[in-house]
Amino acid sequence: MKTTTVLLDAGGIILDETEHEEIRAEIAVEILSAIIPGYSINAYYSDIEEAVRCFCPSVYQYVFWKPVKNDITFFDKLYASYLNEWQKRKPPLELNSGFETEVRAISKNFKIGIAGQYGLELLKLLEERSILDCFTYRLTQDDFSVTKPDLRFYEQIVKACGVDPKQCIMVGDRIDKDVIPAKLLGMKTILVRVGLHKNQMPRIPFEVPDAELNGVPGLAEAVLKVAVEK
Repeated sequence: MKTTTVLLDAGGIILDETEHEEIRAEIAVEILSAIIPGYSINAYYSDIEEAVRCFCPSVYQYVFWKPVKNDITFFDKLYASYLNEWQKRKPPLELNSGFETEVRAISKNFKIGIAGQYGLELLKLLEERSILDCFTYRLTQDDFSVTKPDLRFYEQIVKACGVDPKQCIMVGDRIDKDVIPAKLLGMKTILVRVGLHKNQMPRIPFEVPDAELNGVPGLAEAVLKVAVEK
């Protein structure tokens, strides 16, 4: 079946989350060091790596759940504090370097949609940067009641776009949330190894993506190559 559509994850692919992750780390260390003497930024990133290796859906929840010893009430208190502080400090969204060039090139040959956990603010940024026209489909997380890695998230996207999953390439930065569910529906996949999950490894052959990149530059070329592979 001919590939017609490319679905792009938001964080890591469209957006550069570097500053976001630095601020999230600062907040987590501030909160956790109050209950874990000596808890440091190195400890935080060690916990993040553990979460990545075990395919935890939320690495942020993992670092708060780990020390509370199954105390849900304590976890809820800590995590609510973290989320509250994050809302105060989170920076504006920023596009990945080179993304504009790549998305314009992809749009010449394929329809493009979004399969990521950002909402209206993402569309506003794309419009401000004059590249929203590259996107045929402008659905965001705000349009769905479920999210990754729930298969229904992907099922609803392809249904709304009116395409068969086998006509799609999913581009993401996580094996657990992007590659696996997309492949289960029959999509081709491209993994971009950036951010917190750049070292996440497939556990079985099925989880291996059709292509890998170490950054966004070169994505358009990779999409063209994967699209013609059988």
